[in-house]
Amino acid sequence: MSAAVVPCECVQSDRDSSHQSEVEIEEACSGQSQVAKLGVAVGTSPANKTYRVLVVDDSVLPRMAARTMLGNSAGFRLCGEALSGEEALKAVPALKPDLVLMDVHMPGLDGPAATKAIKEKYPDVKVIAWSVSESGDDLLRMMRAGCTGYVLKDAGPTELNHALDAAVRSESPVPRRMLPEVLKRVAETVPLADRPPGQAQLTSREMQVLRGIAKGHTSKRLAHDIGLAVPSIETHLRNIFRKLNATNRGEAVSTALKIGLLSLADL
Repeated sequence: MSAAVVPCECVQSDRDSSHQSEVEIEEACSGQSQVAKLGVAVGTSPANKTYRVLVVDDSVLPRMAARTMLGNSAGFRLCGEALSGEEALKAVPALKPDLVLMDVHMPGLDGPAATKAIKEKYPDVKVIAWSVSESGDDLLRMMRAGCTGYVLKDAGPTELNHALDAAVRSESPVPRRMLPEVLKRVAETVPLADRPPGQAQLTSREMQVLRGIAKGHTSKRLAHDIGLAVPSIETHLRNIFRKLNATNRGEAVSTALKIGLLSLADL
């Protein structure tokens, strides 16, 4: 298998048609059937906007799979590919993606390190971990680096699209089957001295919303279940984040477990 660095039209920024970025393109004749079965149409993104996605992975097959799935998405499109964390740091300012699908384990600058560097320079870019690993340690490392969510590489196009949709809504998509192990570990290992001060008193409505996000429910599902409008749910979420000193749903649930607002039975 040969590799060459070439200008690639698929990674040109449509915000600057004169700009070209170089990425490494690897020939991959095998594995086509593994990608073809993913080629089905998926739904639209919030507000019918098309979001730009950068895929970062040192292996060719996951990039091919992401390319196929994004090519059939009405709401998201591939704006470029990077084969390493170092390339990702160059690609983000050049291609201006809205979201980054970031592999966790890569030679050199790995997923957590690349995510942290991207979030420090470009805080508005959403980074989603993209991994075969179901390790709670990997999920926690990525979330602590500033990752918005976590999606497994065996996800189908609909599941990937839902994860991207959730990320652009500032939700934290995480595979349901990984949550109990991760949140239990967080609750058991973080000392109680790290609890936030006494302002973490939630109203009964905020507790309803908190229990809902602990179960992985979306804002739309919460609005339906509780009987409120989605904007009201978002207001409650902002209040919860402020009171728990959290920046996303995963942090809010983790903190609530640490301080006893939630128990594992709420998951």
